[in-house]
Amino acid sequence: MKPIIFLDIDGVLTTYYEYSKSRKKFWDKHEFAHELNIPYSFNPGCVKVLNEILEKTDADIVLSSDWRTHWTLQELVNIFKFNKVIKFPMDVTDVLPTSMSYLERNRGSEIRTYIQVHPALDRYVIVDDLDLSKFVPVEHFVRTIEREGLKQSNIKQKILKILESE
Repeated sequence: MKPIIFLDIDGVLTTYYEYSKSRKKFWDKHEFAHELNIPYSFNPGCVKVLNEILEKTDADIVLSSDWRTHWTLQELVNIFKFNKVIKFPMDVTDVLPTSMSYLERNRGSEIRTYIQVHPALDRYVIVDDLDLSKFVPVEHFVRTIEREGLKQSNIKQKILKILESE
């Protein structure tokens, strides 16, 4: 089985800079984004790092981001294409009822459930800016800083180390 990247978007592929921009200006510049109701673009530097990881590992993407609750899988594929990501989400984690006070616990449960349903899955990494360390296997978890996302120093190496271990 291919390795899996459980991927968040905000704080991982986007940074504070992207989601603080004017949506109207973004939509005026990118009509396709407006049609899909994409609120903002991914950070090009973060996309570059993700693409390098995908090229090196051939990992599949399972989206754990809240974006999975707003768009269909096909719309998410289009969003990834628009942002020049070389691979697209092949699946999403199930959605549990969420309250803001339990966001980390719920996301961790959603990922753990996905792993339990797919017992052949042994090489995976969970990449998120939320602190999921109490709710997922810590040896598979890499936390980003929302202002830097995947551009953060040593993040790429940490992800590769987890995905390339057996």
